[in-house]
Amino acid sequence: MKDIKRRYTSYRKRVDTILESFTDGFFEVYDNWTVTYWNRTAEKLLQIPKDEIIGKNLWDVFPEAVELKFHTEYQKAMSLQIAVRFEEYFQPKQMWFEVSVFPNGEGLSIYFKDITERKNTAQELENERKKYRDIFDHNPLPQWVYDTETFMFLDVNEAAIMHYGYSREEFLNTSILSIRPEEDISEMKRILSDISACKTPRTSSVKHCKKNGDIIYADVKGTAISFNGRAARMVVVVDKTAEISAEMAKQQSLAKLHEITWIQAHEVRRPLSNILGLVSLLEADHDATQHTVLIQKLMDQAKELDQVIIKTAKDNNLK
Repeated sequence: MKDIKRRYTSYRKRVDTILESFTDGFFEVYDNWTVTYWNRTAEKLLQIPKDEIIGKNLWDVFPEAVELKFHTEYQKAMSLQIAVRFEEYFQPKQMWFEVSVFPNGEGLSIYFKDITERKNTAQELENERKKYRDIFDHNPLPQWVYDTETFMFLDVNEAAIMHYGYSREEFLNTSILSIRPEEDISEMKRILSDISACKTPRTSSVKHCKKNGDIIYADVKGTAISFNGRAARMVVVVDKTAEISAEMAKQQSLAKLHEITWIQAHEVRRPLSNILGLVSLLEADHDATQHTVLIQKLMDQAKELDQVIIKTAKDNNLK
């Protein structure tokens, strides 16, 4: 009997050593919720020494936990004799815990760990994602993210949907090549291959094709990012169609004006040349002194008109 007792004592010491070495908090309760074991990590995490909780009712010590998952999940494990796992925030300690509960025949064995840092990191990440989402979705400029390997759209904002006429589903089921005019696709594939290797922001002037077939001129700025673990680029689009169309119309108008000016200059110059020729004949053949002044004035006016035509032609880059 003494040998059995000695072995049991030795066994309990080994078990206690193991339980005390856990980096997780560990405690046990009887089926009447009396605490029967409380390891060193439980003392540290919950800041309650074992001699202040052993033998006491768990819910008397932690009345704040009765309204939380701790109570409902422990009751579930006890009544159904099943293992349960859950996460819960404990306001009095301002800590998140991950808890594993196992029936042990007499009550429950409960392991718990502090996951506050993990939860805070996850929340910060979620906040950053929300911030990105808000900035992305509410940007008045069309914006999208595409996979640099497949060129498939990974995300688009509302402005892109409204501007290009495609639904979100249509965008996400196609590649960025689909919004380029057909004649640009071969060249675009080459350019995209170069851009994919570029880690710095890059701006290009391109042509895009809307769903209704309209061609627009745009400046696109792409920046390398990681999107859900995939190499991607975020693109912001500035539609320059109105400006470029206005400039093209201006150039066409100037070309037309030059053409008209050139025609008018040559049309005026032809009779002017005739006048100059006639004046030269009158000057050579007419001896009347009284006409000399009149002929000279006619010559001066013709020459002045000729200079105006020459100046107009130069001002309009005409030859």
